[in-house]
Parts: sequence; structure tokens; C-alpha cells
Amino acid sequence: MKVRLKVFDPTLFWLGLAASAVGLLVIFDAGFARSLSSGHGTIPREFLIQLGLLPVALAISMAVAGASWEGWRRWSILLWLATLLLLGLVMVPGIGFQMNGAHRWIKLGPLLFQPAEFAKVTALLYLAGALAGRKTWPSRIRPARGLADWLDRVAMPKLLRGLPAVWILLGAALIALEPDLGTAFIILVAGIAIMIAGRVTWKSLVALFLIGVIGVAGLIKQQPYRMDRIVHHAQRWNDENMDDVGFQSVQSELAMASGGLTGVGIGAGRAKQIMPAITSDFANVTPAEEFGLVGELILLGLLAAITFRLLRFARAAQQPFARLILIGVGSWIGVQTCMNVMMANGTLPSVGIPYPFVSSGGSSLIALWAALGLCQACVAPSPRKEEARVPGRDRWRHRRARLSSA
Repeated sequence: MKVRLKVFDPTLFWLGLAASAVGLLVIFDAGFARSLSSGHGTIPREFLIQLGLLPVALAISMAVAGASWEGWRRWSILLWLATLLLLGLVMVPGIGFQMNGAHRWIKLGPLLFQPAEFAKVTALLYLAGALAGRKTWPSRIRPARGLADWLDRVAMPKLLRGLPAVWILLGAALIALEPDLGTAFIILVAGIAIMIAGRVTWKSLVALFLIGVIGVAGLIKQQPYRMDRIVHHAQRWNDENMDDVGFQSVQSELAMASGGLTGVGIGAGRAKQIMPAITSDFANVTPAEEFGLVGELILLGLLAAITFRLLRFARAAQQPFARLILIGVGSWIGVQTCMNVMMANGTLPSVGIPYPFVSSGGSSLIALWAALGLCQACVAPSPRKEEARVPGRDRWRHRRARLSSA
């Protein structure tokens, strides 16, 4: 598969770059106070890592865009299988890296990367490849003549059609066991968006939903702290919870409320001095506190513009695979943005979902830009249009007609 650096839609590229640049400013502003207090200087370590990885993410994005979407469709199954392998390896001692009780990373020398973030890309790629071009299930099926005939014509074809959903559920289950329910939920929601666009029957969607409910119930039973977190979130303003399990949510709400319309001023925020996840999951808090509702709406506007541009391209896409990819990535960015904001303002409990392009995290940044590169490949002009633009191909056709000398 030939790869070249390419950008087909400059607007989408510049919107992503603007969001990433704002993210760098947010990470610096949110992290410098803690960096100073810990004796590491003015420049936060998270900022330096994000700044160093941004050119890498851009190069990967343009390389992904330079390959044809047909090529990515051919590689989709292999990439998803490789992702499942990596998701399994995070649990292997000596390969997986544990932090704060979670097995979410693989360590390669001094580098850590999070396979679950890349699973967002490969899951959508695999699901779009599996559903694109698949024929609609017939509304009427000839009655089976017996059990063998029913198994051959109905049961087995149905089972094979449902395998992509099973593989996605397997990936989501591995991510939930890390534990990382937030990322698993994002993959499932974006996957359901692709299934709806791919004309999966409502019966299959309902069955998938019931399986998901049973799975979540099993995870809660296995680790009851998840239910405790939900219960305590509803009681986060109680005296016994404000400085304990409800600390992050309470401080986040206070900071966003104190920002008002225009904020308390750059550098004057209080939350960044006391909240531990202020550059990652709660990166949204500092701009809301220091720039108020105006700053928050500008940041949301950037991410909304990316989301709606992807959905607009999806509506105009001629190829089913390209349309499904654009819908999946647009749903991913839109839903993740909404969930992070709802987590910051206290609507949802803390579920560990980063703010797209803004929160610190190299794996998240690279995965997002790889997804934008994939979308760039999906909005690339068709080969016929490219052929029509070859310089000199029709140069005589467009010249002024000359009178015959006869």
C-alpha cells in the first residue's frame, strides 16, 4: 500500500490543528502551577510531551491520508486483530504497565502508549469495512423445510452477519477490564452509529443493547466500586464526600461556576492548584474557569466544527465505506466531547474520558490525528477526477479554435 503525505481538505486539517494548539495552551496554563510547586520549573512535563508528539501525530495523519481508503479497508481486519492482541498484552506482567490500579499501557523503553486509544480507530475501521457493501437482510425468507435447512439458510448466515458486532464487543470488554469503561463506551456508541448507518436491523441493535446491559451489570458485580462511584456522585456535596470520592467533581463544578461569563482571568484559576487530573481528564476546567462561558463556547465551537464537517462529508460520500468511517469518527469526537463536558460540570461521574485534542496524552492525540487522516483519505477525489486534472492531458481541447488556412 503506497503512502504519501497528503491533505485533501485543508479546512478539516486547520480545525484540528487549531484545536491542538489551543490544547497546548490549556495544558501549559493548567500545569505550570503544579510544575512550579513540585520543583520542575515553569514548563510542565505534559506540555513538552504534547508539543513533541504533535509533529509526529501530524505526520502520521498525512501519511494515513496519503493511502487510499480501499487500502485501509483491505487492512482493516488485520489491524483490528493486532489491536485485540495489544489489548490482551496490557494484562501480561512485564509487558503491560500498571498505574493507579489500572492496566492500560504498554511500556517500550521510556515510552508508554495506550492501545485502547488506538482501538477507537481500528474498531471503526474494521466495522466500516465489514458493513460496507453488505447486502440487506431479506424481509421475507422462504420457510425452512427442516432443522438442517434452517441452520444452513437462516442461522449460519445470521451468525456470520453478527460476528463483527461480537468482535467489537470483545474489544470493548477487554478495555472495560483494564478498567476503562469510558473508552469502551465511546467505542460502542460510535460503533452503534456505524451500524445504524450501515442498515443493521433494529432487532440486531436491540439484541446488542441487551448484551451490553448484561455485560455492564457483570462488570459492576465483579467490581462493586463502580456502583459506589455512581451512588457517591449523586451525594458528592455531602460533607463526608466533598473531600473524598466527590473531590474532583465538586472542585470542577466550583471552578466552572466561578468562571461566569468571561472568567477570572488567565493564570488566576484556583482549580489547577488543587486538582490532580487538571491537564488530562479535567483539562476542560481551566479554560472554563479562566475564560468563562465565552472561552468554553469557543473551544466547544472548534470541536463542533470538526464533528459537523465530518458528518457533512459523510452525507455527501458516494462510497459506503467512506460514509461509515466519517460517521464513526464524527460520532466518536462529538460524543467524547459531550461526555467530557458533562463529567466536568458534574452531570456524569468521573469516568476518565479525555477532552479531544485538548487533554494531555500522546496516545489520544496520535489516535485522533490518525482518525482525521483516515477521514482525509475518505474525502479524497475519486481516481477519475484526479486523472482529469493531469497537466497537459487535454491541453489542446481548451485552446481557442483556429481558423483553417484553406
